[in-house]
Amino acid sequence: MSPETIPKMLQELTFTRDMTPEQIEKLAGLAFEVSFPADFTIFREKDAGELLYLIKSGQVALYVSVPGQGRKTILTLGPGQLLGWSSLFASGRKTASARTVTPVEALAFNAAQLRELMDEDKDLGYAILWRVADVVASRLKATRLQLMDIFAPGKNT
Repeated sequence: MSPETIPKMLQELTFTRDMTPEQIEKLAGLAFEVSFPADFTIFREKDAGELLYLIKSGQVALYVSVPGQGRKTILTLGPGQLLGWSSLFASGRKTASARTVTPVEALAFNAAQLRELMDEDKDLGYAILWRVADVVASRLKATRLQLMDIFAPGKNT
């Protein structure tokens, strides 16, 4: 992918679609392309993370390990969605594991560089944090629903 195509891609992704052209250009300056084959573990729960991703194509399953029940998928992410949001925060520890369901192409961002950009450009930082907050809220809801299903009466018999 040429550097000229990254801003265009960012304009089309759900997470960044309505950002200003200036914000898109700043983000594009940090982005780099990555790809993963199907059935590839991108990161594991509790890993320290340095990268976060915007998925261009493919699907990624987020899962947690449940004692006595093994791996439980919480959510499957697809194009336009954010993966690895916890890397933006101080501990950077992953709250779930991520494994590709299909081959995946994504834009990756170094979290430390992105935090620095967000500190320098408060409007961009504000825009990103609101989007991340929305992602976290939806992931918490999905996790809660999955846990309710896992631990529902009669499920462990």
